[in-house]
Amino acid sequence: MRHREAYLHYIWRYGLYDRLIPTGELAGARIEVLEPGELNTDAGPDFFAAKIRINDLLWVGCVEIHHASAEWYHHHHDSDPAYHSVILHVVEQDNRPIALASGASLPTCLLMVPHQLEGEEVPRECSPTALPCTQSVTRGGRLAPLGQLPHEARRAWLQCLLHSRLREKVQAVEDLLQRCGGDWGQTFYTLLLRYYGFGLNSESMERLALSLPYTTLMKHRDHPEQVEALLVGQAGLLGYLAEGEHTELLRGEYHFLSHKYTLSPLPPGTFRRARTRPSNLPERRLLQLAGLLCQRESLAEESLRVDSLTEAYELLRPARGGRGGEGEGDTSSVLSPASCDLLIINVLIPYRLTWRRHYGGEGEEYAPLSLLDGLSAESNRITRLFASAGLPVETASDSQALLYLHRHYCSQQLCACCPWSTRSSDSTT
Repeated sequence: MRHREAYLHYIWRYGLYDRLIPTGELAGARIEVLEPGELNTDAGPDFFAAKIRINDLLWVGCVEIHHASAEWYHHHHDSDPAYHSVILHVVEQDNRPIALASGASLPTCLLMVPHQLEGEEVPRECSPTALPCTQSVTRGGRLAPLGQLPHEARRAWLQCLLHSRLREKVQAVEDLLQRCGGDWGQTFYTLLLRYYGFGLNSESMERLALSLPYTTLMKHRDHPEQVEALLVGQAGLLGYLAEGEHTELLRGEYHFLSHKYTLSPLPPGTFRRARTRPSNLPERRLLQLAGLLCQRESLAEESLRVDSLTEAYELLRPARGGRGGEGEGDTSSVLSPASCDLLIINVLIPYRLTWRRHYGGEGEEYAPLSLLDGLSAESNRITRLFASAGLPVETASDSQALLYLHRHYCSQQLCACCPWSTRSSDSTT
C-alpha cells in the first residue's frame, strides 16, 4: 500500500490524473488545482501549501492522499493535530466519510488515474535526491559537468531565471495585498510572519497574521508584554512557555485583550513542533518578533529606505530581542545572520519590488536587487543538488535562480526546454 501511495503522490504532483471527482458534500462542485503543493518528506500531511479553488473559493493548505478514505482513521489522522490544516482528501476509493474535529466533513475527491499509466513505475528522474539531467547524461558514473558550461551562457540563463523568480514573488505579494484590502502595513506584517515560520510553520504564521490585525497589535507597541501576549496567545502557544511570573503575566494580558478585541486563539495543532530545534520553536520565534515590532514604529516604511545589507541587518536584528523566558540581553533572542538573510530574500526584496511597481519611478523596479548580489547563496537541498552536479552557487541571486529552475523545469521534467540540458548532453556525447 505504501508503494501505491507513492505512485499516487507522483500522479498528483505532476497533474497526470484524468480528472478529480468531488464526493460527499462536495459532489457537483468545481475543483481546480492551482498549486499541488510541496511534497512533505517528514511526518504530517503529504503536501503543504497547496492552492485549490473549489467553486469560486480559494483554499490554501495541506492535501492528504490515500488509496481509500478509511485509511484516514487507520493511520489515526483524526487524533493528530497536524492534520487539522488538511483542505482536501484525495483518494481512489471513497469508502468512509471523514469527520473533522469540528464536526464538519473533510472535503474529499476521487483521483482518476489514466488507464495507460496503470502499472508504470514512478520515474527515477522524479526523485527529490537527483537532477534529471545528471541521470540521463552521465558517463562512467560521473555527474554531467554543469560547471563546465560557458560563463556567458550560465550567467544569461541564471539572470533570466532570477527575474522569473522575482516576478513570481512579486505576484505573490500582489495577491496578499489584495487579500489585505490594499493595506500595505498589514501586507508587510503578514509576509514577515509567514517567513518567520522558516518553512516548517509558514502557513500557520500567515494564519496567525490574518487572525490578529497589525493595527490591533501596534496599539500596544509601548507595552512589550502585551504584544508578546497577543502573538503567543493568539497562536495558542502560551502553554508551551516555561512556567513563571512572566508567563502568568502573559496569560492574564491575553485573557483581557482577547475579550477586548473578540479574539479566538488558533486551534491546537496549528503549529508544528516535532523535531524542531529549540531556536526555531514557534513560540520562541514569536517572542523574537514581539521584540522587533516593539522597537520599530513602522517596519514596512523603514524597509523601503534600506539601501545596504548593513541597514537591512540593523532593521531586522535590533539590539534587544523578545524575552523568550531568558531575560533581556539574551543574544539567542535575536535572529541569526542566516535567518536575516532569508527574511531579506523573501520579505524585504519582494515587498520593495511590489511597492516600486506601484509607486516607483521609471526604471527603478529592480533597484533593490543589489541586496541579493551581496548575500551568500542559500544552503538547502536544491542548491546542494546543483553544487554536487558541478555548478557553482555563489550568491543569493544564483540560489534564487536555481530554485526557480528546479521547481519549474527539473521537477516538471521540462529538460528539453533548458539550454543547460542540451549543452550538457552535447558535451558528453
